[in-house]
Amino acid sequence: MGGTFDPIHYGHLVTAESVRHRFGLAKVIFVPAGRPPHKLNYRISAPEHRLAMTAMAVASNPYFEVTALEIERPGPSYSYDTVCEI
Repeated sequence: MGGTFDPIHYGHLVTAESVRHRFGLAKVIFVPAGRPPHKLNYRISAPEHRLAMTAMAVASNPYFEVTALEIERPGPSYSYDTVCEI
């Protein structure tokens, strides 16, 4: 599940759990965006802070995990690149 997660909130978690349950997924991977191309002119929290917030928010759900894949990749974050890398 990709997003800016600035901040991550209950709606993200409920949606992810509903989709996981509905489709019988073994896990949901949360992918905080490094630099969303559609938000280049917006002020957003530092990537490492959004990554930490996301990790704390999903820690209690054994089916959730977080990756820093987009945050570690330089330049704008595009879903296509992330899907290819996963």
